[in-house]
Amino acid sequence: MEETVQTGPPEEKTMGGVSKFFNIFFEPKRVFQSLKIKPTWLVPVIIVAVLGMGFFYYTFPYIMNEQVQKIRDNDRIPEEQKERIIERITEAEHPPIWQMAIAPAGTLIALVIVAAVLFFVFNVLMGGDSGFRRVFSVYCYSSLIAVPAMIVKFPLVMMKGNINVQTSLGLLLSPDAKGSFLHSVLSSFDIFTIWQVILVSMGLGVIYKFSTQKAFTTVVILWIVWILAKSGLGSLFGGGGGLLGI
Repeated sequence: MEETVQTGPPEEKTMGGVSKFFNIFFEPKRVFQSLKIKPTWLVPVIIVAVLGMGFFYYTFPYIMNEQVQKIRDNDRIPEEQKERIIERITEAEHPPIWQMAIAPAGTLIALVIVAAVLFFVFNVLMGGDSGFRRVFSVYCYSSLIAVPAMIVKFPLVMMKGNINVQTSLGLLLSPDAKGSFLHSVLSSFDIFTIWQVILVSMGLGVIYKFSTQKAFTTVVILWIVWILAKSGLGSLFGGGGGLLGI
């Protein structure tokens, strides 16, 4: 009886789309090792886009209420102009079709931009060697954290009747701090966002053969820079007062 002798390295196996979806929450390292061999991104992009569209559609009235309140609180807008703006944006009970239609494209563009930044930093500044498609696939699958986030936040929004549902350090501040620089910073430290940062770090560590600590430190630095820039600009131009809410 002849015995087959394997002369080369064992063939590495990749995971299917369904397996990757479930295992990103329980065995993420296996998912990223699979993506390193065969990067894919379509399934998570579709899931995140559909979830985003559904959340936007069903919470649209609460989002509009939030916008109305921001307009009323904005001292830079004349009173007569406020009423015209409020009347215009409260006409529709549901989001316009064109907004729903372009939402998937907006999701894809946002994912591509973040992945491009990560690719530039890790390839050019960190001296790593990986393809953009791998980085993009890692970020897309990490974005599936939107699934548990929606499961937790959507019922809370519907019960509260308000879009301002906190699963972040923003809970530590009083409602009066809303719109301030500090509130924006603390609100960025959301439990699901932190979970995603950990997954992105783990995935980039796998595809770049960096230690998880090295990848995590780099991703956290980029995240903090983004938080500070976003919070500063939001405080200055968002109508919520100046920096630190003053």
